[in-house]
Amino acid sequence: MKLKVLNVDDDKMVLFIYEKMMGHADFSSHPKSFSNGYETLDYISEYKNEDTKFLIFLDVNMPNLDGWQFMDKLKSIGLTNYCHVLVVTSSIDLSDKEKSETYPVVIDFIEKPINIEKLNQLKQLKQLQPFFEN
Repeated sequence: MKLKVLNVDDDKMVLFIYEKMMGHADFSSHPKSFSNGYETLDYISEYKNEDTKFLIFLDVNMPNLDGWQFMDKLKSIGLTNYCHVLVVTSSIDLSDKEKSETYPVVIDFIEKPINIEKLNQLKQLKQLQPFFEN
């Protein structure tokens, strides 16, 4: 199975930093970046298959379609089996972390900023280990 990393954030600078950091950490050499959830849903719908799992770094606070609405749509159109979501936020509100735990597709809740050390820790998550074993 192949892992495709998708970064979803309305801040283009954050997306640029994620891409560079993921390359330096040998996390993903070709992550795809999206500035909104609608583009991401379209991409997943178009490229989903049984041999691919999408790992989505998802910002919670975005205009038009926030992270929670994105995950609701992911479920309603039947795409959750193809995805793992990492909720990424600058929010320190405990209710956001608790809310993320109500979504089975979420495998971790991450406070910004993401760094290389955190990316290396993510490789150890049981859901992600098979993609990083060499």
